Amino acid sequence: MSTQNGSTESGAVVGDAARSKVPLSRRLSYWNNSIILWGWVLVLSSFVVGGIVGQSFPLKLSMPIIFFGTLSNGIVGALIGAAAARTGYSSALLYRYTFGRKGVILPNVLMGLTSMGWFSVILNMTRDGLTGHWGWEAGSAPWLIATIAIGVLFIVPAVVRIRWIAYVDWIAVPGFLVLVFMIIDATLTRAGGFGVLWNKWFDPTAPAFIGFDMAAGGWLVGVTIIADMARFWKNGKQALVGIMTAYAGLVTMQYWGGAIGAAFTGEFNVFIMAQALGLPFVVWVFGWFGAQSTVQGGTYAAGLAFSAPPIPMVWGQEFTRRLATAGAGLVGLVGSFVGLDRFVNWYVQFLGWVVAPIAMTVILDYWAFPERRKRYQSAKGADMNLNPAAYAAWLVGFLVGFYVGQNQIFSGLLSSMAASGLVYYVWMKGSLARGMTPEQQMGLAPTKG
Repeated sequence: MSTQNGSTESGAVVGDAARSKVPLSRRLSYWNNSIILWGWVLVLSSFVVGGIVGQSFPLKLSMPIIFFGTLSNGIVGALIGAAAARTGYSSALLYRYTFGRKGVILPNVLMGLTSMGWFSVILNMTRDGLTGHWGWEAGSAPWLIATIAIGVLFIVPAVVRIRWIAYVDWIAVPGFLVLVFMIIDATLTRAGGFGVLWNKWFDPTAPAFIGFDMAAGGWLVGVTIIADMARFWKNGKQALVGIMTAYAGLVTMQYWGGAIGAAFTGEFNVFIMAQALGLPFVVWVFGWFGAQSTVQGGTYAAGLAFSAPPIPMVWGQEFTRRLATAGAGLVGLVGSFVGLDRFVNWYVQFLGWVVAPIAMTVILDYWAFPERRKRYQSAKGADMNLNPAAYAAWLVGFLVGFYVGQNQIFSGLLSSMAASGLVYYVWMKGSLARGMTPEQQMGLAPTKG
């Protein structure tokens, strides 16, 4: 694939653009890129998802459920992130090898839209925390101005470039850590200690595997598009350490904090939780930084997805990325008025059914088939226009996950990954054994790419 700069699909040098790999000369230091990732995960949404699980399960159940959910996210993220660090590819370029040059439109659109769904949820919660503190009525002029102003602030650093995200995150990371510890300390002080909350029992409102789906689904989008940040590390080992530290460590801590807060207050919105605990307004400021850090990262990733091939390029790679990023942010801002935050409990499970098959097929394509992995490193690029095996795996995974999850038979997320992985592995294994691609098997391509 050629670009206006005359670069190939695997050889372009524009670091922030979605159409080019990041060369080693443009990579960030381990700590700089880790701070960007930590700023992405030290966020409002992590506390919120932990609070949702804490509302549905007593602490004795919610804390182990959360641990296994975040651990699974760390494993998925590490596998995808290590592939990105090795290749220098964004998520959109990784997906091209699995879904095909034209078929990549499916995962790109799905991942972009789900990221903007989180944009809407977090924007509304941040705005509600501010307007609730000042007593502004929903629909009033101050309420509307606050919504637009916060939304614009979420978008701007993502439009500029990833280094601006880092500048914000150097402030957001310590600020949100202060917020987390303040809420946990206030909760335990008012509740009479951790032991009181730990022994507080009630019948769970859902089976434990649904709680796992909530915990894992809350960050599944983030780990599936982790390549957009992991590609700035210098090697796979750095990606593995950084991602596992973030998800198995920092995200788990926040989830637990949200569950502890919810066990006492009954609230999952961190801003309302802070108000219920009588914490000062400065907590909202720390919370806003946490919201800012995750949403700007998600908007950056959505912009990459919507600016990647086969989307047409407008005035060069970087202008296309910025235009797409601003457009994605606008979609999230407009979507906030739909009120997706009212259905967040269902939404985090829905993400598992939609996103898990994408994550599973990308992981298998890179790690399970050495001959496929070699192609990622070659100058030839993706070898299919559309990979029917990936599409079949996604459809089967989504339907199985939806049916299992909706009927609470078992974990919809794990069922989705298992079904999609089985379909993709069997089909690809059979195709490779015949020296063909699934596209050729279906008569969609006359020769091997």
